[in-house]
Amino acid sequence: MYVFMKGFIKFLRSIEVPQARWNRATLAFLIWGGLCLLANLFCTNANAFGGDQGYWADWVKKLAEGGFEKFNGNYPPLYVFWLWVVSKVYVLFDIPIDKTFMLKFLCLWPVYFAHLALVDIASRLVSKIKLEPAKANLVLAFVALNPALLLDGPIWGQVDMFPCIFGIAALYCVNFRSKMKYAALFFALALLAKFQMILLLPIFGGIFIRKYKISWRGLPAMAVAIVLVLLPFFIAGNLSGMLSRAYVNTTSQYPYATYNAANLWMLTVGNLSADATPFFNLPKEGIWSLLSPAWIGKILFVIVSLYILKCSLFARNLRTTFKLATFSSFAFFLLLPGMHERYLIYAIPFACMWLVLDLRKSWFWVACITLLCAMNIEMVNGLKGGDLWPWISAFGVIVFAAASVHALFPKFFPLLAYAVSRLSLPRFTPYVVLGLILVVELSCEVRESRPIEVELLPNQMYLTDLKIDHYTQEYGSPRINRSVEGKTLMVKNRQFEHGIGSHASSSLHFTLPANAEYLDFYVGVDDEVSGGGSVKFIVKSDEGELWSSGLVRGNNAPVPGRAKVAGLDHIVLVIDADGDNAYDHADWLSLILTLKK
Repeated sequence: MYVFMKGFIKFLRSIEVPQARWNRATLAFLIWGGLCLLANLFCTNANAFGGDQGYWADWVKKLAEGGFEKFNGNYPPLYVFWLWVVSKVYVLFDIPIDKTFMLKFLCLWPVYFAHLALVDIASRLVSKIKLEPAKANLVLAFVALNPALLLDGPIWGQVDMFPCIFGIAALYCVNFRSKMKYAALFFALALLAKFQMILLLPIFGGIFIRKYKISWRGLPAMAVAIVLVLLPFFIAGNLSGMLSRAYVNTTSQYPYATYNAANLWMLTVGNLSADATPFFNLPKEGIWSLLSPAWIGKILFVIVSLYILKCSLFARNLRTTFKLATFSSFAFFLLLPGMHERYLIYAIPFACMWLVLDLRKSWFWVACITLLCAMNIEMVNGLKGGDLWPWISAFGVIVFAAASVHALFPKFFPLLAYAVSRLSLPRFTPYVVLGLILVVELSCEVRESRPIEVELLPNQMYLTDLKIDHYTQEYGSPRINRSVEGKTLMVKNRQFEHGIGSHASSSLHFTLPANAEYLDFYVGVDDEVSGGGSVKFIVKSDEGELWSSGLVRGNNAPVPGRAKVAGLDHIVLVIDADGDNAYDHADWLSLILTLKK
C-alpha cells in the first residue's frame, strides 16, 4: 500500500506544468473535469432506483399531456422546468415515456453540469490558496470522483446535486462584498430547486444579517427570480397546488422516524417506526406526545440550528462558512425524523468545499461523512446492472494497455503530460465537451428508443391476434403485448407494442391460417431483468426446426428472425433456458404473419 501511494503521489506531482503556458486552475479543471465527466457517464449505465424513475416517468407524462396545468408532482418548480424540456424531447421524437435508460439519462443532465461546476469551483480555489500539486490533485480527485455523489446522482438517478450548486453559490457570494448582490438570488434558486436547502438558512441568514447594510441590495434580484420561476405555474392556474405539494404536503409524506436513513432514530427506535409514537410505550395523548421522535428530533435540530446561527454571525471566512454548512447538513440528516437513505448527500458538496479550503483540519470528518453517506445509499441501490459490463471490460483493457506502455516506455506518460501542457484550450472546454457528448448520446438514444415502426400490408397480420392453442411455461404465464411481469415489452431500451412476454423454458403452440407463408419477428431478453438471463429462441413444427436464434443474453439488442411456414398448419415457439432459468424473461416481438395473396 505504501509503495502504491508513493507512486500515485509521484504521478500527481508529475502533472504539474509550466505556469508560463497554462493557468494552473485551468489545467486542473481540464484534467479532473474530464475524469468527472467520464465517471458520471459510466455510472449512468448502472441500474437506477425504480421507484424514483417511476416518479420521473409519471411527471414527464403529465407535462407532455397537459403542461404545467396538469403537473401533480410534489417537486419544487425549478427542476420541473427541466422535466418539461424532457417531455418535449419525447413528444418531438414520438417516443413512449417509460422507465428507460433514456429517461434516466435525460433527467440527469442538470446533475452532470452541476458536478462539473463543483470541480470547476474547487480547481479555482486550490489554485487560489496555492495547495501543493500532490495535495491539490488528491482533493480534486475526491471532488470529481466522490463515491457518494456518484451513487446518488448517475447511479441512483436522483438530482440532489442540482440544488446544492446554487447553495454553494449563495454561500460563496454572501461572503464577498462585490458578489453580495447575487447571494439572495442564488439562495432563492436553491430553495426553488429543493426545499431541503432550507438547512442552509442558519448559515446564510446569519451572514446575511451581519452584513445587512449591503446584503439587502440583492433582494430585488431574488424577488425577480422567484416571480419568473413561479410565473408559468401561475399562468397555468396550478401555482397554489404546486406550492402545497412541494413545500407543505411533502414534509409529512413519510410519517416515520427514519426511512432507511442510518441516523439517530435508526439506532434508537428502528427503521420505519412511526415518528409520533412516544418512547417507553408512553401514551400518545397529552404532553407525552412530545417524547416522540417527531418532536425530539425537531427540538434537537432547532437547538443545533440556533448554535449554527450564532456561529455564522461571527463567521469571517469561507472555511468557517462551509464547515458550518457541512455540520448543518449532517445534523439535518442525523436528527430530524422522516429522513431517507440519501439525505446525507446534501452535506457532501459543502464538505467538498470545506475540504478544499481547510484540508488539514477537515479531511478526517469529510472522509467519515462521505463514507457514511455512500454506505447508506449503497445498501438500498448500489452499483449494479448488465449495461456496466462492456464499460468495465473496456476499462480493464485500457488499464492493461496503459500498464504495458508504461512498462515498455517509462517516459511516455510524463512526455504526454508535458505535451498536453503545451496545448492551449479554453477553460470552458469540459462544459463544451460534456454538451457535445450529451447531444451525441441523446441522438443515439432517440434512434434506438423509438418503437420499431411496423406497417402491416393487406396480406399481413399479427400472430398475437390468434389464440394460443396451449402452452407450457416454467414460471408465470405468457402475456400478450406485455412482459411476463406485466410491463411494457422492452429490449435494449426499445419498446414494442406487439409481442408475447414469456419465461424460459416455454413452448407456445399456434394453429396457423391455411395460407400462411412467412413469420417475421424479433426476439430478446426483456429489460425488466436488468441485463440478466440467457436463452435460445426456436421456431418448430412437426417437420422439425424452422429457425433458431442461437444464444441470446440479457442486454443484447433485439434479434430479427424469419421462418418459412408455408404448408404448415401448426408451429411451436420454444424458449430454451440454456441451463438454469434465472432471469430468463424472454420476449417474442412484432410477430407478423405474411399470407399468400
